[in-house]
Amino acid sequence: MGRNYANNKNTSRKILCVIAVICIAVLSLAACSGAQPLPEQFDEEKVKAEAQKAIEYFNNYDYQSVIDMGDDKFQKAITLEDFEEQCKPYHEKCGEFREITKTLTFGSVDESAQKSYGIIAVIGAYEKGNIQFTIGFDEDMKLVQFYIK
Repeated sequence: MGRNYANNKNTSRKILCVIAVICIAVLSLAACSGAQPLPEQFDEEKVKAEAQKAIEYFNNYDYQSVIDMGDDKFQKAITLEDFEEQCKPYHEKCGEFREITKTLTFGSVDESAQKSYGIIAVIGAYEKGNIQFTIGFDEDMKLVQFYIK
């Protein structure tokens, strides 16, 4: 009797895990489908090049240069010490950079401020895993977001 209970408990856990994975996949697809195309004032190649530059700074532990790429609001929002503290665990966990494996450019528009943003999602392959970067630029190609996941 005790063994059947344990088997049922493990089966229930497996089913819950499968349901959770399906829910995450559905939510991810829904989020991606809501993305807007890159606004016309952005050059896709320039967005990619600037994002690669920011990722190169990240890979070289040159966090100040990433911050310096930012607009005034970005630069005031984070200190070098805070940025380093947030980035360090990714370096420790994933190791050395290997290559960029995937990029996706899209846009965002803040209707109230009448501003457009160019955004790029980048998957970087590292020796022990992947890092996903979501990097956003304003119309002056100043960094407005640099998220790591």
